[in-house]
Amino acid sequence: MKRTLVLLLTLTLVLFAFGAHQARAAAPSAAPAYSGFPTFSIVSVVKDTSVKIKTNNLPPNDTFVVKMNYMGTRGVHGIEVGTLNTGAGGVQTLEYAIPAALHGEYQIAIRLQSISGSGYFAYNWFYNNTAAKPGSPGTGYVGYPTMKILAVQRNVSVTVRIYNLPANDEFKVLMNVMGTRGVGGYKVTSIDTAGGGTQDFTFTIPAELKDLRQIAIRIQSKTGSGYYAYNWFYNNTTP
Repeated sequence: MKRTLVLLLTLTLVLFAFGAHQARAAAPSAAPAYSGFPTFSIVSVVKDTSVKIKTNNLPPNDTFVVKMNYMGTRGVHGIEVGTLNTGAGGVQTLEYAIPAALHGEYQIAIRLQSISGSGYFAYNWFYNNTAAKPGSPGTGYVGYPTMKILAVQRNVSVTVRIYNLPANDEFKVLMNVMGTRGVGGYKVTSIDTAGGGTQDFTFTIPAELKDLRQIAIRIQSKTGSGYYAYNWFYNNTTP
């Protein structure tokens, strides 16, 4: 009798353990929760036509409106150019038309803004010029030009060193009051970049800016390449 009870108890424990194991195996696993926030990068631009972007970490099952606006606005209150249903989210490559109202703009802001109530958004900006990708045939130029002030002769001239000039481009040289970044300034001269790279130049300070304490200087491409650089200097003789 005792042996029969022991066998029944053992069988009951085995069946209970098996049933519990099966119940655990059948339980559905929870989907990973979304974390972080979306971002996107600019892939390519066709001037006044379209921009291609690549998203990262899009939230799944959300809807975004896509807007473009003037540089500095972050795309807020911009012109709607499309909507995006994120689907599975994550990484996606998308292309949007540049609205006619922004044709001719040098730089354009673009924004993705959720309209589902999630609150997610992302923004970026791009140069509105068609350019080959770095390393592709026909171009070895990468980056953008920058400018360093080398010397100043008060009310007479400023000497600058410009790094990473694009080859075979033409720039106008402008000077203006401090805070303008040289935009809309007095034209001093034009320069032909020839082979590009690093070059030194000396420019005359225009009479209209003499005796100012600080002066902004800017170079701006005249060929449509979109390249520019700016800096400023104290109008004191140095070194």
